[in-house]
Amino acid sequence: MNANRREFLQLSALMGAGAMFMPSALFSAAKANKTNRRLVLLFLDGGNDGLNTIVPFADDLYRKARPKIGLPMDQIIALNATVGLNAQLSAWQSLFDSGKLSILQGVGYDRPNLSHFTSRDIWHSGLRESEERTSGWIGRCFEGQRGVGGLPPVAMGTSESPLLLKSASSSGLTLTNLAKLQIEQPPEMPGGRLASGPLARIGQASKMAYETAAQLRAAAEKVPAGKGYPDTALGDRLRLAARLVRAENGPPVCWTKLGGFDTHALQVGTHNSLLRQLGDATAAFQTDLAIDGTDENTLLLIYSEFGRRVFENGSAGTDHGTAGPMFAIGGGLTGGVHGANPNLGDLEGGNLKMHTDFRSVFSEVLRDWMGWPCENIFDGAFSKGDATVGLISGKA
Repeated sequence: MNANRREFLQLSALMGAGAMFMPSALFSAAKANKTNRRLVLLFLDGGNDGLNTIVPFADDLYRKARPKIGLPMDQIIALNATVGLNAQLSAWQSLFDSGKLSILQGVGYDRPNLSHFTSRDIWHSGLRESEERTSGWIGRCFEGQRGVGGLPPVAMGTSESPLLLKSASSSGLTLTNLAKLQIEQPPEMPGGRLASGPLARIGQASKMAYETAAQLRAAAEKVPAGKGYPDTALGDRLRLAARLVRAENGPPVCWTKLGGFDTHALQVGTHNSLLRQLGDATAAFQTDLAIDGTDENTLLLIYSEFGRRVFENGSAGTDHGTAGPMFAIGGGLTGGVHGANPNLGDLEGGNLKMHTDFRSVFSEVLRDWMGWPCENIFDGAFSKGDATVGLISGKA
């Protein structure tokens, strides 16, 4: 099977038979979106250790709980009198100082689940009360808009769409990289009885998948690739994201991930390396977008499925925890540190208590940034779609 055919099969399978949006309809609908805002989501896969990312250096309990892996002051950039950045995130300091970095502390959900897979599905579905997590909050909300923003949301650097982008009728669009998105015409369907029924629907879905893939590539190729990105996989994906958010009628949402955060042993070296990649790539992304003001219309939101336990384990690492920080980067934010510092003296089973539900963050982002109604997108107390955390500086 040639590369073109494999790319087509991946694309058409992910989009779902009969579920693709026609590009022409999407393009006309995009004109109604006056704000033309974009959302880029970056998932820190494995459970990022929030306490060694945003370090509560003024709390003596921090180093008592972490005699081996606790960071000394010369590896911390103080943000205020009590917390600081891991110095590997030094590229974020100027963003913080200019109000383009927001740090949301203590984000999680009630009755936390310490399984990577279950917790990830809770975050991506936006559902805590229900266990029927078959679609994602982006997928459901976008389906309700029917094309606001042009092309469908895109998952970059993966051949399998995350639950986040799935809806009842679509599995989302994936893109490993632009160079591999080779477009060829779908095969002709045989005539006769096979020209109707299920085979015809598959043929139509295939045609739509090709058309959408062609539109995606054409839109991105009109935008030059940015410079100044680190030579890393994340840097390459964010360079591509910058092209997509600049593209006329491009996808309203881009998603990607950085893996390796399940740091059960010898954490410090691995975690520091990951944070360096994170900081350098995201700062380059912001700098690239700021060249022409695209940063004012683009929000980068960074999250993980859970944090780590407060106390280090016997392998100089940390085990699965609960609440942790989220991060937002962009020109339309209320910058600074949001929320109370972690209370290391008031734990539940050795884990931090959350004080900000992730659904309130996502509700505000959908409603006040994207301008998308989000009633009944999330469950429980968040079903009205009116929760807020004060992240967005202005209304959509």
